[in-house]
Amino acid sequence: MKPWGFALGVAAGAAATLLLGREAKRARPVAKAALKAAVMAYHEARVQGAQMVEAAEDLFAEARAEAAADIFAAAMAEAKKAAGAKPAQPPPQGAAAEAPSSPPASEEMQ
Repeated sequence: MKPWGFALGVAAGAAATLLLGREAKRARPVAKAALKAAVMAYHEARVQGAQMVEAAEDLFAEARAEAAADIFAAAMAEAKKAAGAKPAQPPPQGAAAEAPSSPPASEEMQ
């Protein structure tokens, strides 16, 4: 809290007490209700602000993760292109079991 605001509040309260006397006692519940409403509004504003900050942080984290994935994919594609390798494709189903991994011994001798 700013010191000038506090000092001004104290001075206003002291002046109201001295000048109004009995009227100040009747105004107290109204002032208390106004202060309570201000405190509640301040609290609600802080809650809303915190929720907005959290949503912004989540959005930033998602964008950063997607950008990192795109950068990684581009780097991998560039590396494969530089190496002259074709993009990896899964073998057809059943082809791995039917195709021998090396030629039969009889073919090697010829």
